Amino acid sequence: MEIQQEASVADSTASSLSETDVDQRRPLLEVRDLAKSFGGLRAVDHCSFQVERGTITGLIGPNGAGKTTVFNLITGFIPPDSGQILLDGQDIGHLRPDQIFARGLCRTFQIPREHGSMSVLENLMLVPPGQSGEHWWNALLRPGLVRAEEARHLDKAREVLEYLQLTHVQHEYAANLSGGQKKLLEMGRMLMADPQIILLDEPAAGVNRTLLQSIVRNIQTLSRERGITFLLIEHDMNMVMSLCDPVIVMSEGRKLAEGSPEAVRNDQAVLDAYLGGQYAAAAG
Repeated sequence: MEIQQEASVADSTASSLSETDVDQRRPLLEVRDLAKSFGGLRAVDHCSFQVERGTITGLIGPNGAGKTTVFNLITGFIPPDSGQILLDGQDIGHLRPDQIFARGLCRTFQIPREHGSMSVLENLMLVPPGQSGEHWWNALLRPGLVRAEEARHLDKAREVLEYLQLTHVQHEYAANLSGGQKKLLEMGRMLMADPQIILLDEPAAGVNRTLLQSIVRNIQTLSRERGITFLLIEHDMNMVMSLCDPVIVMSEGRKLAEGSPEAVRNDQAVLDAYLGGQYAAAAG
């Protein structure tokens, strides 16, 4: 009997480990045959790609290639006409943006969407979902719970600000920040949500080189030390080629190519469609 029980425990443990291995091997994000049209314009044309767990994946292509539309589809801002979007193996194509956010998929925008009339610190403290203080009865009947929760959020927000080197502007109105500081604030808001994956829409746009270096370092550190996965749209080819691996190229709503930075840089189809002029200009 004891031998049978031990064998059963061993089988159960092996099964659990096997399931964990499968979860780790499975892509964190999958886009399958995704399509979206606006009137007669096919913005996304049966596009498919995967984002592996723990990677910093670049999504590049000419203006109008469908990159931001793909981001909007993935994050639930617009519904797909067809296709599937899987997060950790679960279909999220039918979910609202807030439901997708709650599952650990967060995004930033080309133009930061900070709450300008609130302080930087307040912008961060707004993020955690399901706060007890959002319900008036908790504030009235359970003030100790609300205070304790707010204290935890405050500690975390200050930790995020210190990590992003924004402590010196924590009490400044968010509207008064520079473009680069607003991009860092958006990243800080994502970190308050403990994300699995962050979608960055042109993080280098409108950012000076000094702050851009800080953004790049933060992305690399978060990926390496916290295991956060990144998918980013960017037109700064030097940034993409030094930061991202793999790189996915879109053109006319479809995936044109995918591979290492070196492979993409030398792909003739990519050079013809997009990268030739862009990268040649960047390389000087």
